[in-house]
Amino acid sequence: MLAKIDSFVFDLNNKDIQTISHQLSFGWDKQKRLGSHVYTQRDGLWEENITFTGKLILKSVNILKEFEDMAKEQLPVRLTLGTGESYKITIESLSRSKSGFMKDGKFRYQEFTISMQRYFK
Repeated sequence: MLAKIDSFVFDLNNKDIQTISHQLSFGWDKQKRLGSHVYTQRDGLWEENITFTGKLILKSVNILKEFEDMAKEQLPVRLTLGTGESYKITIESLSRSKSGFMKDGKFRYQEFTISMQRYFK
């Protein structure tokens, strides 16, 4: 298992994740002051964002439908990575693009990006 979001498992066989990005954002407010340095103040704790990008090929191109249905519920879910890390997350966005069209209009490739934010409660 490469990653698991709720009951949806991303493995290396049919859900080809090419990259997993993890970003920490630290909130700072800045106030300009005349004749002095900028005053910087922390405005809260950090935010964590996780992004999966990948490419599905041929028969697996419809596999994200189940994931999309789960994401539409807009509920916090559990993300578990193959490294043992586990977080509660919200799915912020899912984007897909299709390419490699054949004569009958079907496509061979589907690239996807899933953006998630760590859920703190």
